[in-house]
Amino acid sequence: MISTVIVEDDFRVAEIHAAYVSNIPGFKIAGKAHTGSSAYDLILEKKPDLVLLDLYLPDEHGLSLFARLQQLPRDAKPDVFIITAARDAGSVREALQLGAAQYIMKPFNQKQLAERLMTYRSAKERLSDSEEISQEELDRLSAQIRGPRIPRYSQEIPRNPTTASIMKFIEVGKKPVSANDVSDELGLSRATAQRYLSQMVENGQLELTLQYGTTGRPIHLFRIAGK
Repeated sequence: MISTVIVEDDFRVAEIHAAYVSNIPGFKIAGKAHTGSSAYDLILEKKPDLVLLDLYLPDEHGLSLFARLQQLPRDAKPDVFIITAARDAGSVREALQLGAAQYIMKPFNQKQLAERLMTYRSAKERLSDSEEISQEELDRLSAQIRGPRIPRYSQEIPRNPTTASIMKFIEVGKKPVSANDVSDELGLSRATAQRYLSQMVENGQLELTLQYGTTGRPIHLFRIAGK
């Protein structure tokens, strides 16, 4: 069984990812963590084979945690799937340099994640079953574990009337906004506002930050990328 730890700041999303993984034969959930510090301690304790790692954590960036994991002894160092809304080239480049087995961009569905995990499982099993392996086979398995190349996305960002209104609202207010703020300002449902904001993060128009209070889930705040 491939022991897996979920690292995701959003409790609800963590449960969804855990359910996805649990439904795939050959995988088991070793635990879930919602901060970088708790994730590091959990990984030291459980020594999982695989970590599904979000980049937006409340106490440190996911890539910082990934770099710390790379310093662990070989028998305690897990493989890592990055699962994030971050599409900026810097995050992708650093994740691949650190050795990410996959970089999966949100949103995705259960089938897409299952395909990546089953491909990963198949390659791991082939490596475990072999005493010797050829260079050709090694190259094939390495590509299989890493999965398909991340598609390039257009640098030309569409600005339909709603996204343009959201950008103007943030520019005029000169401060990060939440989905509730956008919903109230533009007369959208909160779900619709959240969908637009998430898409704009993926397109590189906005950046997501987290604001934590004393209790409850963090507030997702959005600001114009690079400002």
